[in-house]
Amino acid sequence: MTRIIAGALGSLQLKAAAKATRPTSDRVKESLFGKLDSLGAIEDAVVLDLFAGTGALGIEAISRGAKKAVLVEKDRTAFNLLTQNLELVKKSLAAQKLDAQLSAINAEAGKFLSSNTQAFDLVFIDPPYEFNQIAETLRNLSPHLNEGALVILERSAREAVKVFDGFEISEKKTYGDTAVYFLNKN
Repeated sequence: MTRIIAGALGSLQLKAAAKATRPTSDRVKESLFGKLDSLGAIEDAVVLDLFAGTGALGIEAISRGAKKAVLVEKDRTAFNLLTQNLELVKKSLAAQKLDAQLSAINAEAGKFLSSNTQAFDLVFIDPPYEFNQIAETLRNLSPHLNEGALVILERSAREAVKVFDGFEISEKKTYGDTAVYFLNKN
């Protein structure tokens, strides 16, 4: 069961993950968002959640004070689940008289980035582990980042992630089979 951990939507249960997704565990999410909170990276941020799956990362950011989240998912089944989760979130926010902008886009990450005109402060990139186009995705993402933006990349801990052109790895955290990289644009 996927849930929102903290903030205005804390404990909200999201619809279960579609077969096409690999949700971030609560343990990883709790640690990641604790770090992001301590960095001041969430409050009033414009967030992009590429490979959104259930939308848990983008929704967690909204729950903790981000002002806008764009969630991109190409798999149709996962996207349908994502839109159901966004409806739950919107109802919960409305019941609390809170407002945040949330949008879901059914597109492949590269196609979304090629047509996107928005700039982002915080980006989550959590593709399937077999996805091998990270460097290309970061290259396409680079023009859409505000100054000081932070990119969070989640990969298998068994995968060797190198430094990507235009980005530096400021921190790496490993949680069992999962590695989380904090990337800053050079």
